[in-house]
Amino acid sequence: MGMHLQKILVVGAGIIGCISILTFLVCKILQENIPNVLALKDREFSFDYVIVGAGTAGSTLASLLTKHSNGSVLLIEAGGSFGYLSRIPLLTTFQQKGINDWSFLSASQRHSSKGLIEQRQCLPRGKGLGGSANLNFMLHFDGHGPDFDSWHKLHNLSDWSWDHMRPFMMAAKPKSADLFEIPRSYSTLTEALDEAESEFGYKPWTFRRSVYNIKNGLRHSVFHQFLQPVLKSVNLRLLPQALVKQIKLSSKPTLAASSVLVGIKDENNKELELSIRVRRELILCAGAYQTPQLLLASGIGDRTKLTQMQLPVQHHLPLVGHGLHDHLNVPLFVSMGIVGPTLNQRTILSPVNLYNYLSTGTGSFGNIGVCGHVAGHDESLPFGITFFGAGAIDESALMSISNFKRAAFRALFPRYHNATQEGFVAISSCLQPSSRGSVSLLHKNMRRNPLIDPNYLSEQQDVACTIGAIRNAVKLIMSSAFAKLQPRIHWPKLQECANFGPFERDFLENHPSDQYLECLMRHIGLSSHHPGGTCALGSVVDSQLRLIGIPNVRVVDASVLPRPISGNPNTVIVAIAMRAASWILKDELRESISNSI
Repeated sequence: MGMHLQKILVVGAGIIGCISILTFLVCKILQENIPNVLALKDREFSFDYVIVGAGTAGSTLASLLTKHSNGSVLLIEAGGSFGYLSRIPLLTTFQQKGINDWSFLSASQRHSSKGLIEQRQCLPRGKGLGGSANLNFMLHFDGHGPDFDSWHKLHNLSDWSWDHMRPFMMAAKPKSADLFEIPRSYSTLTEALDEAESEFGYKPWTFRRSVYNIKNGLRHSVFHQFLQPVLKSVNLRLLPQALVKQIKLSSKPTLAASSVLVGIKDENNKELELSIRVRRELILCAGAYQTPQLLLASGIGDRTKLTQMQLPVQHHLPLVGHGLHDHLNVPLFVSMGIVGPTLNQRTILSPVNLYNYLSTGTGSFGNIGVCGHVAGHDESLPFGITFFGAGAIDESALMSISNFKRAAFRALFPRYHNATQEGFVAISSCLQPSSRGSVSLLHKNMRRNPLIDPNYLSEQQDVACTIGAIRNAVKLIMSSAFAKLQPRIHWPKLQECANFGPFERDFLENHPSDQYLECLMRHIGLSSHHPGGTCALGSVVDSQLRLIGIPNVRVVDASVLPRPISGNPNTVIVAIAMRAASWILKDELRESISNSI
């Protein structure tokens, strides 16, 4: 069934592509001709602002500095452009492990991932203009104020609180025309979620239908919102297909980044190296995995470990790469006895569905299937539940992007072979996990992948939190609001968990033991792809995101987050980039005034 459904998706995409052939060709032309690419006539260049990484933060910063600064801006990106089909929401997962994905794998996990090959998680990261914002599920989240207040209280960050961040979060939120909210009438699942909000009104839970960064049925990421409008600006240059290999520091008059070494491969795979001088600031936006990798490969990190790697130490900063955090998702498949409609062969091939997408951008092709969310922010162990309206789970596609062993996948989705199955997946997670991992070096060369160890479920509190999330998901599924869906929870029958369940009574009562749920999450829990914390505020960067001890280097990406975001982090990163831009522009103004006196 997996290959069958995959072919159906490809055929559907082909139909859309054929009908939209003119648009496709125009976009291909634009893709192959990125404007303002730096001409490599010489080997040495000089820019006021050098931005490394054109993802969420890098695209935002490049746009704001290009518009409002008098200085020159260079945006360096390891990838090129994303193809036109990346804009069709339903095809999002088919980009993973493609040319626009770094396709990282985690280190083998000690406490989790036992149902995955070699106990390693797939960790996709976007490679190209727009970065992971062109690869993710496009979900918008308005932010949760107490997240930022906790930074202020628990990490002694006086400049970071909800009061400080609220204006930037408001500015980061796209216009309503650039967002798509799943309507209540979208399916019986969304109707059930809406009714459940009333039924569980006595609980301090937040219910919300999914809001996507989708405009007219197409992905509308930071690339389209911020970067694309400034690509032809005279003070902006782009350097795509280029990898920053090293940051070079000078010590006179004070320690500062003086230049970066960049590698570009030609058509014969031979690498050309060039040096780019930094006149004002170097801004690292390479993400929670590759920003610390670049710092460490440049000799900026823990002195002892750098010496062990035989790397010359440029600056001792011991916590670079530490503090990695991420949400771990535990999926639970629920079949339905009625037509949803949910994602399956019948829905995708429906002529009405194709017509709706081509005419109005709506229907199944116009989103990724995530219908809504429930969050218990005020619980002692805050939890989140996401409802993914997919009844037919594509075995070949999901196994590829999740690294599942076949036995674990089929235990989790026992009706994988039924292409017309109606159902949904309830995804439970702990919003504020305590477990912390790390990013370190396996090799000195930046072209080799870093060693990424998320260390999921290393803290027992995360197990208790996730058990609570699963039990709350069951309460919702078994509620009166959901009864009309005729739901049936398919507790996975994993051989490794057989001593703990599921037993016959578990399918009747839907209350398996804590031991079974713990075994379950340690086998089938999956990364939510929300990494952060590896260059955290207060330990690696100061309150204005400047690298401690190297004031002309800023880190502006998810690696600065000292604690997880209680939802999807993309819009929060845009807001942080906006705040960073305000500091950079103020510094430039002060310098201009000082020089004019």
